[in-house]
Amino acid sequence: MKIQTTRFGEIEINEEEIIQLTQPLLGFPDYHRYIIKDHSEDSPFKWFQAIDEGALAFVILDPQLFKPDYQVYLTNNDTEELALNNADDAAVYCLVVIPNDPKKMTANLQAPLVFNRPKKLAKQVVLNNPDLPIKYPVFGG
Repeated sequence: MKIQTTRFGEIEINEEEIIQLTQPLLGFPDYHRYIIKDHSEDSPFKWFQAIDEGALAFVILDPQLFKPDYQVYLTNNDTEELALNNADDAAVYCLVVIPNDPKKMTANLQAPLVFNRPKKLAKQVVLNNPDLPIKYPVFGG
């Protein structure tokens, strides 16, 4: 399957790569299908590219790389919705905002993306923890 994207041009994807969101991302109610695309081979950054809107892509990053003590606690509803029966099947990424000065990039720790890797399901989980900021400085404050 080929898709047209703003950032990568036309790309060929395998339908097995498609990740289905169980609920749309906050603010983007019409898009449920995405792929994860590496930024480059040696970069920790990845792109969360919408399948049905080529201009819609988000930079994501594994929070363990910049905040090793970060933990996500899912509700029973979240685990059921993601069909997660084994924590080893889960992956967590944070949406990252990169301003003109990349040293000031921030990550959303309050609403991470949680994936069920084998089943290709994902959900943006809003955590009920006021200590987790929406704009956490990736390179420290």
